Amino acid sequence: MTTIELVRVLQGHTDPDSAYLVNDYPYGYTLRCQIRYWVETAAKGAKRGMQRFVSQTTNPKQPATVWNKPKPATYDLLTVMYLDGDDHVQHTGVGELGANPQGDAWFRLHGIYAQLTDEQRHRYDGLVALSRRYAQPWEDFEASVTALAAHLADTGAEPEFTKGTWTDTNGRPRYIGAEYAPVYLALARRRNTGA
Repeated sequence: MTTIELVRVLQGHTDPDSAYLVNDYPYGYTLRCQIRYWVETAAKGAKRGMQRFVSQTTNPKQPATVWNKPKPATYDLLTVMYLDGDDHVQHTGVGELGANPQGDAWFRLHGIYAQLTDEQRHRYDGLVALSRRYAQPWEDFEASVTALAAHLADTGAEPEFTKGTWTDTNGRPRYIGAEYAPVYLALARRRNTGA
């Protein structure tokens, strides 16, 4: 049975000085280094107000602590940094295309939404509201979760997925994508248990 793990959101790491630091990180095959992570918010220019995840390692080949060049990800409208179940730093966010129903469900099921600051939650809710103006993807998502819940209730088993597609009890193929299959299944199970 596929499960969704709760994660721990990391807050307040906004620049190199306040970064989340990991002291023992692999550097190549044999060396170890430090790595730090933060979420940077653009203060000016075309990306003003947008955020991106940044990581930076030390160079263990140097005798003193020498930081390598930072490695920034692409800018998103909202970026959140978190620790996964293995205590590894990860990040997620809402890109320029906006929120989508699968991503919103993933965000909530992993406990990220509940850990947002008021400011982050306000920004996130606004992005979801904007996305919901185009209702079709949200309606399709709801129909797929409903069909999957019916399948689980009728058969008592998870369907077989082939390249992100499963076949409902009426023989209709339904594509949900392999990446989000655990999200659909978790929501369908919750619907059936009333959780």
